Amino acid sequence: MMIDDSRLTIKICNSQLVELSDLSNSFSSFADEYKRHLTQDGVFALPDEVRLYVKEIRTGSIVADLVVLAPYVLPFVEYSKTIISFTEYLKTAYDYLIGKKTEKPQLTKANYENLIGIVNPIAKDKSSQLNIKNTINGNVVVNINLNSIEANAAQNTAHREIDALIAPISGFREKVLLYWYQARNDPKSKTGDKAIVESVYDGPVKAIFDNDTLKEIMLLDAYNPFNLAYLVDLTVETIQGKPVIYKILKMHEKFSKPVEGADR
Repeated sequence: MMIDDSRLTIKICNSQLVELSDLSNSFSSFADEYKRHLTQDGVFALPDEVRLYVKEIRTGSIVADLVVLAPYVLPFVEYSKTIISFTEYLKTAYDYLIGKKTEKPQLTKANYENLIGIVNPIAKDKSSQLNIKNTINGNVVVNINLNSIEANAAQNTAHREIDALIAPISGFREKVLLYWYQARNDPKSKTGDKAIVESVYDGPVKAIFDNDTLKEIMLLDAYNPFNLAYLVDLTVETIQGKPVIYKILKMHEKFSKPVEGADR
Protein backbone atom coordinates (compact mmCIF):
# COMPACT_ATOMS: atom_id res chain seq x y z
CA MET A 1 0.00 0.00 0.00
CA MET A 2 1.39 3.46 -0.88
CA ILE A 3 1.33 6.36 1.55
CA ASP A 4 0.39 9.33 -0.69
CA ASP A 5 1.23 12.23 1.61
CA SER A 6 4.34 11.01 3.46
CA ARG A 7 7.57 11.51 1.57
CA LEU A 8 11.26 12.20 1.76
CA THR A 9 12.60 14.67 -0.76
CA ILE A 10 16.29 14.60 -1.65
CA LYS A 11 17.56 17.64 -3.53
CA ILE A 12 21.12 17.90 -4.82
CA CYS A 13 21.96 21.42 -5.97
CA ASN A 14 25.02 20.66 -8.09
CA SER A 15 27.30 23.05 -9.97
CA GLN A 16 29.10 20.26 -11.85
CA LEU A 17 27.99 17.08 -13.55
CA VAL A 18 27.32 14.32 -11.02
CA GLU A 19 28.98 11.00 -11.79
CA LEU A 20 26.35 8.29 -12.18
CA SER A 21 28.13 5.86 -9.83
CA ASP A 22 28.26 8.53 -7.09
CA LEU A 23 24.56 9.30 -7.46
CA SER A 24 23.63 5.62 -7.53
CA ASN A 25 25.75 4.92 -4.45
CA SER A 26 24.21 7.88 -2.64
CA PHE A 27 20.67 6.59 -3.17
CA SER A 28 21.70 3.00 -2.35
CA SER A 29 23.33 4.17 0.87
CA PHE A 30 20.21 6.14 1.71
CA ALA A 31 17.94 3.12 1.19
CA ASP A 32 20.23 0.77 3.11
CA GLU A 33 20.49 3.19 6.03
CA TYR A 34 16.70 3.51 6.14
CA LYS A 35 16.37 -0.28 6.41
CA ARG A 36 19.11 -0.46 9.05
CA HIS A 37 17.42 2.27 11.05
CA LEU A 38 14.13 0.38 11.13
CA THR A 39 15.91 -2.79 12.22
CA GLN A 40 18.16 -1.15 14.82
CA ASP A 41 15.44 1.10 16.19
CA GLY A 42 13.23 -1.91 16.87
CA VAL A 43 10.05 0.16 17.16
CA PHE A 44 8.36 -0.61 13.88
CA ALA A 45 6.93 -3.98 12.96
CA LEU A 46 8.05 -5.95 9.90
CA PRO A 47 11.07 -3.81 8.90
CA ASP A 48 11.91 -6.25 6.09
CA GLU A 49 8.54 -5.51 4.50
CA VAL A 50 9.01 -1.73 4.44
CA ARG A 51 10.94 -0.12 1.58
CA LEU A 52 11.59 3.29 0.07
CA TYR A 53 10.77 3.84 -3.60
CA VAL A 54 11.32 6.73 -5.97
CA LYS A 55 7.94 8.27 -6.72
CA GLU A 56 9.12 11.14 -8.87
CA ILE A 57 12.29 12.69 -10.30
CA ARG A 58 11.77 16.42 -10.85
CA THR A 59 13.71 19.08 -12.71
CA GLY A 60 15.81 21.65 -10.93
CA SER A 61 19.24 20.15 -10.18
CA ILE A 62 18.51 16.61 -8.96
CA VAL A 63 15.25 16.30 -7.03
CA ALA A 64 13.81 12.93 -6.00
CA ASP A 65 10.69 12.23 -3.98
CA LEU A 66 10.85 8.95 -2.04
CA VAL A 67 7.83 7.22 -0.56
CA VAL A 68 7.20 4.12 1.55
CA LEU A 69 5.75 1.04 -0.09
CA ALA A 70 4.74 -1.97 2.00
CA PRO A 71 2.00 -4.57 2.39
CA TYR A 72 -1.19 -3.43 4.06
CA VAL A 73 -0.01 -4.39 7.54
CA LEU A 74 0.37 -1.06 9.37
CA PRO A 75 -1.82 2.03 9.58
CA PHE A 76 -0.82 5.27 7.85
CA VAL A 77 0.51 6.84 11.03
CA GLU A 78 3.03 4.01 11.55
CA TYR A 79 4.55 4.53 8.11
CA SER A 80 4.67 8.27 8.73
CA LYS A 81 6.56 7.58 11.95
CA THR A 82 9.22 5.61 10.10
CA ILE A 83 9.90 8.57 7.82
CA ILE A 84 9.98 11.07 10.67
CA SER A 85 12.14 8.84 12.85
CA PHE A 86 14.61 8.17 10.03
CA THR A 87 14.97 11.82 9.06
CA GLU A 88 15.47 12.83 12.70
CA TYR A 89 18.11 10.11 12.99
CA LEU A 90 19.93 11.42 9.91
CA LYS A 91 19.88 14.97 11.28
CA THR A 92 21.28 13.80 14.63
CA ALA A 93 24.01 11.79 12.90
CA TYR A 94 25.11 14.59 10.56
CA ASP A 95 24.92 17.21 13.32
CA TYR A 96 27.46 15.13 15.22
CA LEU A 97 29.63 14.44 12.19
CA ILE A 98 29.92 18.14 11.26
CA GLY A 99 30.46 19.24 14.87
CA LYS A 100 27.12 20.91 15.61
CA LYS A 101 26.55 18.51 18.50
CA THR A 102 29.06 16.79 20.78
CA GLU A 103 26.90 13.84 21.87
CA LYS A 104 27.92 10.83 19.79
CA PRO A 105 25.08 8.65 18.47
CA GLN A 106 25.48 4.87 18.62
CA LEU A 107 26.63 4.05 15.09
CA THR A 108 28.19 0.98 13.52
CA LYS A 109 30.80 0.76 10.76
CA ALA A 110 28.00 0.13 8.23
CA ASN A 111 26.12 3.22 9.46
CA TYR A 112 29.20 5.41 9.01
CA GLU A 113 29.83 3.96 5.53
CA ASN A 114 26.26 4.77 4.45
CA LEU A 115 26.48 8.28 5.88
CA ILE A 116 29.67 8.78 3.86
CA GLY A 117 28.03 7.47 0.69
CA ILE A 118 24.90 9.62 0.99
CA VAL A 119 26.85 12.89 0.86
CA ASN A 120 29.56 11.81 -1.59
CA PRO A 121 28.14 13.71 -4.61
CA ILE A 122 28.11 16.90 -2.51
CA ALA A 123 31.59 16.38 -1.06
CA LYS A 124 33.05 16.21 -4.59
CA ASP A 125 31.44 19.45 -5.80
CA LYS A 126 32.65 22.48 -3.84
CA SER A 127 29.66 24.64 -4.85
CA SER A 128 26.93 22.07 -4.23
CA GLN A 129 24.35 21.56 -1.50
CA LEU A 130 22.21 18.69 -0.25
CA ASN A 131 18.73 19.10 1.16
CA ILE A 132 16.80 16.22 2.74
CA LYS A 133 13.24 17.23 3.53
CA ASN A 134 10.66 15.16 5.41
CA THR A 135 7.09 16.14 4.42
CA ILE A 136 3.91 14.78 6.01
CA ASN A 137 0.60 15.92 4.53
CA GLY A 138 2.34 18.87 2.90
CA ASN A 139 4.02 20.04 6.11
CA VAL A 140 7.81 20.00 6.48
CA VAL A 141 8.61 18.09 9.68
CA VAL A 142 12.41 17.73 9.49
CA ASN A 143 14.79 19.58 7.17
CA ILE A 144 18.50 18.81 6.69
CA ASN A 145 20.86 21.10 4.75
CA LEU A 146 24.51 20.34 4.06
CA ASN A 147 26.95 22.23 1.86
CA SER A 148 30.09 20.78 0.32
CA ILE A 149 32.35 21.86 3.21
CA GLU A 150 30.02 20.23 5.73
CA ALA A 151 29.77 17.08 3.60
CA ASN A 152 33.57 16.79 3.56
CA ALA A 153 33.71 17.38 7.30
CA ALA A 154 31.08 14.68 7.87
CA GLN A 155 33.01 12.21 5.75
CA ASN A 156 36.29 12.95 7.53
CA THR A 157 34.73 12.47 10.95
CA ALA A 158 33.02 9.26 9.83
CA HIS A 159 36.32 7.86 8.55
CA ARG A 160 37.96 8.63 11.92
CA GLU A 161 35.11 6.93 13.76
CA ILE A 162 35.47 3.86 11.54
CA ASP A 163 39.20 3.73 12.31
CA ALA A 164 38.41 3.95 16.02
CA LEU A 165 35.92 1.09 15.77
CA ILE A 166 38.46 -1.07 13.98
CA ALA A 167 41.25 -0.31 16.46
CA PRO A 168 41.60 -3.01 19.14
CA ILE A 169 40.19 -2.09 22.54
CA SER A 170 41.88 -4.83 24.55
CA GLY A 171 45.40 -4.58 25.92
CA PHE A 172 47.54 -2.21 27.99
CA ARG A 173 46.56 1.44 28.41
CA GLU A 174 48.94 3.92 30.00
CA LYS A 175 47.87 7.03 31.93
CA VAL A 176 44.15 6.96 31.16
CA LEU A 177 41.53 8.81 33.18
CA LEU A 178 39.27 6.66 35.36
CA TYR A 179 36.43 7.48 37.71
CA TRP A 180 34.14 5.30 39.79
CA TYR A 181 30.62 4.31 38.83
CA GLN A 182 30.13 1.81 41.67
CA ALA A 183 32.43 0.67 44.49
CA ARG A 184 32.42 -1.63 47.55
CA ASN A 185 33.80 -0.24 50.80
CA ASP A 186 35.29 -3.62 51.67
CA PRO A 187 39.00 -4.43 51.30
CA LYS A 188 38.22 -8.13 50.81
CA SER A 189 35.50 -7.66 48.21
CA LYS A 190 36.41 -8.93 44.75
CA THR A 191 33.12 -7.95 43.08
CA GLY A 192 30.96 -4.87 42.73
CA ASP A 193 33.61 -2.33 41.71
CA LYS A 194 32.81 -0.67 38.39
CA ALA A 195 34.65 2.18 36.73
CA ILE A 196 34.33 4.36 33.64
CA VAL A 197 37.26 5.12 31.33
CA GLU A 198 35.79 7.36 28.64
CA SER A 199 38.80 7.03 26.33
CA VAL A 200 38.13 3.28 26.14
CA TYR A 201 34.36 2.90 26.54
CA ASP A 202 31.53 5.20 27.62
CA GLY A 203 29.84 2.77 30.02
CA PRO A 204 30.73 1.21 33.39
CA VAL A 205 33.02 -1.83 33.36
CA LYS A 206 33.99 -4.22 36.16
CA ALA A 207 37.27 -3.14 37.77
CA ILE A 208 39.81 -5.27 39.64
CA PHE A 209 43.11 -4.30 41.24
CA ASP A 210 46.59 -5.67 40.75
CA ASN A 211 47.04 -5.67 44.56
CA ASP A 212 45.16 -4.80 47.76
CA THR A 213 47.36 -1.78 48.47
CA LEU A 214 46.21 -0.14 45.26
CA LYS A 215 42.57 -0.65 46.22
CA GLU A 216 43.16 0.94 49.63
CA ILE A 217 44.74 4.00 48.02
CA MET A 218 42.04 4.45 45.40
CA LEU A 219 38.93 3.49 47.35
CA LEU A 220 39.30 2.91 51.06
CA ASP A 221 41.51 5.87 52.00
CA ALA A 222 39.40 8.40 50.11
CA TYR A 223 36.61 10.24 51.94
CA ASN A 224 34.41 10.09 48.84
CA PRO A 225 36.07 8.34 45.88
CA PHE A 226 33.12 9.27 43.64
CA ASN A 227 34.27 12.89 43.75
CA LEU A 228 37.72 11.94 42.44
CA ALA A 229 39.28 11.02 39.11
CA TYR A 230 42.41 8.92 38.77
CA LEU A 231 45.20 8.77 36.22
CA VAL A 232 46.05 5.07 35.97
CA ASP A 233 47.72 2.31 33.99
CA LEU A 234 45.44 -0.63 33.28
CA THR A 235 44.75 -3.55 30.99
CA VAL A 236 41.45 -4.04 29.17
CA GLU A 237 39.91 -7.48 28.71
CA THR A 238 37.13 -7.85 26.15
CA ILE A 239 34.48 -10.28 24.98
CA GLN A 240 33.44 -9.89 21.32
CA GLY A 241 35.12 -6.49 21.22
CA LYS A 242 33.33 -5.09 24.28
CA PRO A 243 35.28 -4.27 27.50
CA VAL A 244 34.33 -6.54 30.42
CA ILE A 245 37.23 -6.07 32.88
CA TYR A 246 39.64 -3.26 33.72
CA LYS A 247 42.64 -4.49 35.70
CA ILE A 248 44.18 -1.46 37.40
CA LEU A 249 47.98 -1.81 37.58
CA LYS A 250 49.18 1.57 38.82
CA MET A 251 47.85 4.94 39.96
CA HIS A 252 49.85 8.01 38.96
CA GLU A 253 47.73 10.71 40.57
CA LYS A 254 44.24 11.59 41.73
CA PHE A 255 42.34 14.86 41.71
CA SER A 256 38.85 16.27 42.20
CA LYS A 257 36.37 15.76 39.37
CA PRO A 258 34.97 18.92 37.78
CA VAL A 259 31.64 19.93 39.24
CA GLU A 260 28.95 19.49 36.58
CA GLY A 261 27.69 22.82 35.30
CA ALA A 262 30.25 24.82 37.29
CA ASP A 263 31.69 26.55 34.21
CA ARG A 264 28.38 27.60 32.75
